[in-house]
Amino acid sequence: MKKKKTDGQNTEIPEFLIDDKGILKKYNGTELHVMIPDTVTSIGDGAFKNNKNLISVTFPEGINSIGHYAFSGCRKLTSLVIPDSVKSIGDYAFKGCKCLSNLDVPNNVQRIGKGACNMTTIILY
Repeated sequence: MKKKKTDGQNTEIPEFLIDDKGILKKYNGTELHVMIPDTVTSIGDGAFKNNKNLISVTFPEGINSIGHYAFSGCRKLTSLVIPDSVKSIGDYAFKGCKCLSNLDVPNNVQRIGKGACNMTTIILY
């Protein structure tokens, strides 16, 4: 857990902010390699946006969507494998992930949002 100082006191901030529907709203950690908990069913909009440390992400089977701007600006991100359970990838989900050179999109994905791989070296066909 990350500690935040407020009014001279330290408070605990959970590494993963997950709502009661299983949507990962925000990642507050500083790890280089992140394993998303099995309870997560969806990566929320901007959940990892502009994370400066993130190199790799491991998704649990059962994730059904990756939100808008979910990993946008994660400049060090080099590795992630999208599980077959994912049906949708949001707009600009990986925008600016300059080190992400390969993205294996499963056949089950029904929607890839506008600009999902803008400012990367990835070419989607």
